[in-house]
Amino acid sequence: MSDTALIALGVNFVLWVLTLILTAHYSCLGNISRRQGVTQVNSQALPSVAVVIVAQEEAGELRRHLPVFLQQKYPAEYQVIVVDIHSTDDTQKLLEELEEDYPQLTHSCIPPSARDISKQRLAMMLGTKTACTEWVVFTKADCCPGSNEWLASFMLAAEQGKEAVIGLTRYAQCEDIQMRKRQFLRLWKQMLWIPFAEHHHPYWAEDSLLAYRREYFFSHQGFRSDSKRLAGAAALLVNRNISKGQCAVSVSPKAVLIQDNPLPHTWLQERVFDADIARHAAYKYLYGCWYDIKMLIPLIYMTSTVVTCILCLENYILTGVTAALWLCVWIVRDIVFNRTARQLNIKTFHLLLPFLCAAVPVWESQAWIKWCLTSKKVFRKKFV
Repeated sequence: MSDTALIALGVNFVLWVLTLILTAHYSCLGNISRRQGVTQVNSQALPSVAVVIVAQEEAGELRRHLPVFLQQKYPAEYQVIVVDIHSTDDTQKLLEELEEDYPQLTHSCIPPSARDISKQRLAMMLGTKTACTEWVVFTKADCCPGSNEWLASFMLAAEQGKEAVIGLTRYAQCEDIQMRKRQFLRLWKQMLWIPFAEHHHPYWAEDSLLAYRREYFFSHQGFRSDSKRLAGAAALLVNRNISKGQCAVSVSPKAVLIQDNPLPHTWLQERVFDADIARHAAYKYLYGCWYDIKMLIPLIYMTSTVVTCILCLENYILTGVTAALWLCVWIVRDIVFNRTARQLNIKTFHLLLPFLCAAVPVWESQAWIKWCLTSKKVFRKKFV
């Protein structure tokens, strides 16, 4: 056997061990969810909370989802605040009708004359000012709780000393291959930043589900630290203002929100905006290194396996062992990844998993190239 083949075998073995260790990380999110799923709701421990829903031209979504928010079995005081961004459909009429049946519902609106085009932050700020509770939960009109126990399960993580609670949102189940890709990439990223937030500094949060202590929000002047950005309200809010130990995660199966499937053209746009938000986040180098390692090591290991098999082709035993080790890694990854998916009530990815994992660097490169070719003025708020 040549020296080149021996070196390839050694490198491949090191990558095998490293890939196997990194694969175990995919179980962290599932373990957190499993641990929180056995916690019982204690009415004495739950704070008062306001659910702030931002809506724009989404009367249909509100008609389907808002009643579920309003029928929550929450043992403490809670209210639902809908902030409408000057919709022209029948949103106002729908909200007025629902307010007659649900006294805990309040609605407000941003007029068309509002100068700040960053409507998301303006709506979240208005909803927080309207709230008369200890906590506020930010979400969107296209999201819906899975049951009437969602709010109580989610707010269990709002312990003393915590200033924010990060939640998990999944897309509605769909057999379409394009939606399966989006569901996979979202879950793959959540498996990284949610455990990172629990063990380190909170790096990311989604606008679709974030709880924030109201007093702490105003003590840091809300979105002042990132007021120039057009997107990433929730992500930069926790990234800039929440320190290690001040953030909790709530990912039990009952605490997960279900979001409507997005339009096809929005997927790339969202990833491009995420790439821009990441450039302005604290701890971006630490998290970025961790992210790149998780993304690239499996691909490097697969390439190393192919090269090693070619170099050792005459030795059938070593070629078979190398291929068996690669297969072992993917079996472990399949078990760990899909076990977490099942824990969160997400359809598994068994046969698609190797191809989806290999496609992650391609998708991220696509978003990065699109970001590079896009004028940076697109990502900043404007005044008219």
